Amino acid sequence: MNWSDEGYILSIGLYGENSSILSILSKNHGHHKGIVYGGTSSKLKKLIHIGNKIKVTWKSKSEDAIGYYNFELIEAIAPKYFDDNKKLTAILSSASICLKTLPERNEYPSVYNSFEDLFASLTSEDFFKKYVLWERFLLSELGYNVDLENEDLIKIFNQTISYPQYFHDNSSLFSDKDIYNGLIINKQQLLNYIFEPNKVKFPYYRIKLENFFNEKQR
Repeated sequence: MNWSDEGYILSIGLYGENSSILSILSKNHGHHKGIVYGGTSSKLKKLIHIGNKIKVTWKSKSEDAIGYYNFELIEAIAPKYFDDNKKLTAILSSASICLKTLPERNEYPSVYNSFEDLFASLTSEDFFKKYVLWERFLLSELGYNVDLENEDLIKIFNQTISYPQYFHDNSSLFSDKDIYNGLIINKQQLLNYIFEPNKVKFPYYRIKLENFFNEKQR
């Protein structure tokens, strides 16, 4: 069996002495894994970064086997932000959330498109607002209710936060504090709906991203 597709690298693991296992979010095959022979070589290692967009050909003797990837780099996204810790963390956070929330081998065309749109907005001034809204879109696409009463104040994790107006009005002004509040609300819903029921550890890079906007952590 074989197919070709394009997608974004979600995670990189070791396989044997010199190969890698890539998890990708692909356009037509969803969250999918494959082995890359020689993935730890200097030639391929510089191309394999979480967040990079690649074209893959997957080959396997059976549909249920993990199979093997041949790949070509389409766009080296992550290396562009090696000197921008905040945006690099957002890239790693979004990838880790997809990795841990999307069941393997299910198609998610709308999630893929939203992920691609998010990365396309990395240079925009409102990127982090778009990141927060992307998390909410992902939750809704997975079937979870993200609606909240539009109140001035909400109590979450033993802290009282202001309701982010951009949840309902995308054109509203926002501050770093509004980004933090949105991340906190999303965190509670991600934990309640997915991570805690499935006993999955909340992603490190998602916590790190939140801390960039937490005034107490600065």
